[in-house]
Amino acid sequence: MVFAVSNLAYVPFSEDRVVPRMILRTRFSWATALCRYATGRRARRLYLALLLLLVVLSGGVRVRSYLLAWRIQVVLSQLEQLRVDATSEEQLLKTVPHLVRDPRDIRVGAHVHRGYQLSLSNEDDMRWVYWMRDFRWLWPRFAIPADLGKDKWACLDLPFKIAYVLGLRHMSLAAAVTVLDGTVSSIQYSIEPDVFLGWPVSYLVEARSAHGFWRNRDLVPVSIVDDESPAYRFGAGAGKGSFFSSAAAHIGVAYTPDAPREKVSHAFQVDLSCFWSLRGCDSVRQVVPLLWKDREESLAATAARLTSKDPCPDRILAGRVRSLPDLNVALVEVVSAREVEANRERDRTREIVTDYRLKEAVLGHPEGPWTNIPWPLSTTRNAANPVGPVFPKAGERFLYFGGARFDSCQIVPATPSAEAAARTSVPAPRRMEDDISGMWGRM
Repeated sequence: MVFAVSNLAYVPFSEDRVVPRMILRTRFSWATALCRYATGRRARRLYLALLLLLVVLSGGVRVRSYLLAWRIQVVLSQLEQLRVDATSEEQLLKTVPHLVRDPRDIRVGAHVHRGYQLSLSNEDDMRWVYWMRDFRWLWPRFAIPADLGKDKWACLDLPFKIAYVLGLRHMSLAAAVTVLDGTVSSIQYSIEPDVFLGWPVSYLVEARSAHGFWRNRDLVPVSIVDDESPAYRFGAGAGKGSFFSSAAAHIGVAYTPDAPREKVSHAFQVDLSCFWSLRGCDSVRQVVPLLWKDREESLAATAARLTSKDPCPDRILAGRVRSLPDLNVALVEVVSAREVEANRERDRTREIVTDYRLKEAVLGHPEGPWTNIPWPLSTTRNAANPVGPVFPKAGERFLYFGGARFDSCQIVPATPSAEAAARTSVPAPRRMEDDISGMWGRM
């Protein structure tokens, strides 16, 4: 019988098991070697090389974004030089040489509408991010958040988050110019946010020229802010809006030939540095600070007007005539007024209604009915009036504005100055390119 004797020393491993010390020594030696290699000179060089690679990659991406932003700002400065109803088609092509003509002209009667388009984007760079999406098995499944529109970061899946951190952000400019009978008739542009959420497209900044505001088969909404500044307005006639719910996520402005040129220039002065910055674009205020300031001033002026002694001054009546081609203005006379019981959303209340008699169609084609018209005291109700008498007296005359959905001052006293403002102001032309039927967003 042969006996084999081992020289291995045993140490306790658990309650009832023992492990050779050599095995433990081997395991610890592997861990020590792995740690040594992970923190050694070669490893540190590798880490440094990877870090430099990321820095170079991020820097290269940001340089490309900077160059594209510079091209966008050049185009906007060229568009700013155009003058509606003054710049000829030949001057247009010299001023903005990269415009592409639409293949088809539109003829309306004896008039010819010709369109020009221009688009700048980094869509070719973004295709690599879309390519990474084919490897979705490498990262957790992405679920679209229920509160889509509140947080742009939550709307991005992992490949887009990586690209965003490295500095690759969505950039896109779309510009269009309409030429009517050889003269520039409309100018507009839009800039998309630094993240792309799909179609329909969301917008960051929009600006457009207009002679007036009208809708096909619908009434144009006229807010209290639109009345304050009808020639330079931030409202439903300015653009299509944004999916993001924040007030700082989008701004749109529409200006008419009556707008001050200094204000119009603010719409074309953009700062796109946030597109290649570390944090990205958190607010539209970073991109168009002057336009943001103009909107805040317009809101403040509106609040001051509504709380003043003259919430419906003559200037807003004249502004309606100059900016709303489908406006109807009727001179009406009070026949009678009475108090009736009304049910407002299950809240029974008393309100005053008035019967009128049409005396004259001052502008457009006003149509009734002219009876049972509510007489609210608030200047922000649907049929709003300046704060006036509780019961209008028979024989009193008022101007009744129709052809649009007014948030304030739909019925105003027919003072001589108010009538003069409505009668002498030049009505806005009804141009095809000024139709705002497709504009849907919060502005």
